[in-house]
Amino acid sequence: MLFEWNEQTFRWFYEASEYTGYNREMAKLLLPRLAGCDTLCDMGCGMALVDFELAPYFQTITCVDVSPEAARNVKARTETLGISSLRTVCSDGMEVEGSWDAVMALFHGDVETMGEPYLQKARKRLILVVHGSAYGSTGPEKYRIRKCCDVEHTRAWLERNQIPYDLELAALEFGQPHRSLEDAVAYTRTFSKAAPETELQDYVRSHVKETGREDFPLYTPKQRSFGIFTIRKEDSV
Repeated sequence: MLFEWNEQTFRWFYEASEYTGYNREMAKLLLPRLAGCDTLCDMGCGMALVDFELAPYFQTITCVDVSPEAARNVKARTETLGISSLRTVCSDGMEVEGSWDAVMALFHGDVETMGEPYLQKARKRLILVVHGSAYGSTGPEKYRIRKCCDVEHTRAWLERNQIPYDLELAALEFGQPHRSLEDAVAYTRTFSKAAPETELQDYVRSHVKETGREDFPLYTPKQRSFGIFTIRKEDSV
């Protein structure tokens, strides 16, 4: 994992999703690629926020994550909302047993390792949503973390293995609302841990915007660029 799942990171991701509508928009992009699929497995689901948006359209969604904290968070929210179609599994995606109409992995894992095992678990389709570039966009540039997967690396693996695919490049706003300047600094530090404190402070002050809202007076804008790879197994059998 690039960071630790805890109450603070849960809060950041949930607030960013609600503030920007990111996961609602991501679900809209994914649904046409999942047409005709009744069962879905989300590998490395994290908080599974996009799965809650997709839930009405599937008989079952299996949400898999290796983090016990993430799995507990998803299970608790599923129970609170009374959603019966979401199933939570705490496991490495490579080790989880089963097959589904569609398997998807959003910003998760290295295609060199997971591509073939995930493809075997998908009866109809494998969806890979990967970062547009190899490095993040949060924090001082020279300290930004390397991402787990990106478009060029994924495209190269698929073509090297002669796996047909469709690719759509897209971008969605997924910035972070902040309750305070201290919160903004803590958020930025999480994604650029090696940056000296003075550079972090300077970066935050030059990038955060005032919103005029009482609940979230500050906001760090961020466009998340990504690629959606669709591998259709039913077309090759």
